[in-house]
Amino acid sequence: MPVLVLDLGGVVYRAWPDTAFHERWAARLGFGADELAARLWQAPEWGEAELGRISEAECYAAGAARVGVAAAAFREIVAEAFFSRPDEALAGAVARWRTAGVRCAALTNNTAGAAALMARPELARLFDLVISSADEGMAKPDAAMFRLAEARLGAGGGEIVFVDDVPMHLEAAAALGWRGVLFRETARAIAEIERALAAATAQLVAAAQAQRRTRRA
Repeated sequence: MPVLVLDLGGVVYRAWPDTAFHERWAARLGFGADELAARLWQAPEWGEAELGRISEAECYAAGAARVGVAAAAFREIVAEAFFSRPDEALAGAVARWRTAGVRCAALTNNTAGAAALMARPELARLFDLVISSADEGMAKPDAAMFRLAEARLGAGGGEIVFVDDVPMHLEAAAALGWRGVLFRETARAIAEIERALAAATAQLVAAAQAQRRTRRA
């Protein structure tokens, strides 16, 4: 069976820090919306945490100090921004694919490690495996991140259907032969994933048939 690999932020989670988000929190914290956005996200510790050079707790502590809130409040802000809205329609489709035998994994640039991510019920129900940049010290679109995923999954090339909302990540995966789906809207993505999984399955069946013919020859 093929393997389905999903990004998290912007795919599995539909929450994103838009203008309304920044205006709402700015009113609560006493900043302008643009200033708050800069204080929240334009800081080097995010990249450091995504590569595991500092812990997520250290990253959040630095952010909390920058906006003048307690660490718990900062965690609430980040949770609302990035993982407060799981895509239930996509989750339902993933459940169907898993029932049909498709293995499902997450490949994410994230400040949280795989164990912490799999502890979230909305992710544990979807994935057999989570690979996080915070554990591995590398991030998409580094080709090494995709090769690591292939090694962990025991699959490669056209066996893998990869869904991400960042074109450069899909381009890096395509260089290794992965089948890519650019996520923009749920229903369209589900239809494209269905087609990609069908093509990957057909490829695997054809390869198995060719192997059997070779053995008989």
